[in-house]
Amino acid sequence: MTIEAFWNEILSEEPARVRKAWLDLDDEEAEALIKHLRRMTDEDGWSQPQRQSAGAALKIIRALQD
Repeated sequence: MTIEAFWNEILSEEPARVRKAWLDLDDEEAEALIKHLRRMTDEDGWSQPQRQSAGAALKIIRALQD
């Protein structure tokens, strides 16, 4: 999967697509992804739709970790 395709899946706000992309990551990649998604939701420079998609991805990922 290309990096662009990966981000399209992670930011899709569709649980099945986010879950599939998430489960393909190793532990190091997963940690880096969570850090990046948190930056997207918390830091300036991201549009509202980007923030919303990142927040949705984090919510879906948290549910997978529980």
